[in-house]
Amino acid sequence: MNKQYMAQGTVTVAAGGTAETITIGFSPKYVKAFSVNNLTQYEHFDGMTDDTSLNTANHADTQISVNAAGGITLTATGFTLGVDICDTTSDVVHWVAFR
Repeated sequence: MNKQYMAQGTVTVAAGGTAETITIGFSPKYVKAFSVNNLTQYEHFDGMTDDTSLNTANHADTQISVNAAGGITLTATGFTLGVDICDTTSDVVHWVAFR
């Protein structure tokens, strides 16, 4: 679903260890991605350093950490999910982006 202010979708990682670029037609201010395989959610806010994210992982106790590389980068027409998110071929990643 793409609207002028938000977009959502799912990507299946084509090649593990390779970033996936998502084109949505606008530059988002916020992106949240959830890796079904890694059981981890990744968030990126406008103003954060490119290729970073805040991660919430499913461990015995929920852990929130900063991903300093391989995270999310906002672009003029969408965003890129980095290699830390797209680490394994056929991983399924659901995402939502807001302008």
